[in-house]
Amino acid sequence: MTATNRREQRRTETRERLLAAALELFATQGYAATTYDHIAARADVGRQTAFNHFGRKEDFVAAWVHRRHELLDSRGETGGASAVDALADALRTLAELNEQEYALAKELHDSGVLHSAFGLGATTPHALLNAATHGRERGEIRPEFEPGTIADLVFDAYVTALSRWLSADGDHSLTEALLTRLDILASGFTAH
Repeated sequence: MTATNRREQRRTETRERLLAAALELFATQGYAATTYDHIAARADVGRQTAFNHFGRKEDFVAAWVHRRHELLDSRGETGGASAVDALADALRTLAELNEQEYALAKELHDSGVLHSAFGLGATTPHALLNAATHGRERGEIRPEFEPGTIADLVFDAYVTALSRWLSADGDHSLTEALLTRLDILASGFTAH
């Protein structure tokens, strides 16, 4: 391994340690109460190192959202699944991630930072765009609808349903809420 590769590997490992430390602290002591000093101490690095990797506290949250989208995207192609089935599978995965990290998601939502993280450039996951694109190519989606618009609508429905679920303290099934929204989007809401 070259010196450049070792440096990059150490940098990646430090960044991951910092992110893990920040997310754990946000979930246990709250976003507002967590400082860079807390994060650096938990990650066993200097305060400046934390700033070098994450210039703003919100960047930790944006990285968390991005990592979840990468995980969703890494699932690969859905084979012969229909566009709706592929979108439903992606929404189920997102619901499971939120259920697994409920305390963190709830804290980030309640502190208002989750909404701003979506506003800081959390783009629609590629998995949603790929499902819509493949569905259009197979004739499952009307040709006048752009796959990007459909993916954005599904993602917007996810963000809103997630916010409502977290506001209600998870008192209903996020998966059911997401799949209901997808069904309405896919079929429309006007009587035929």
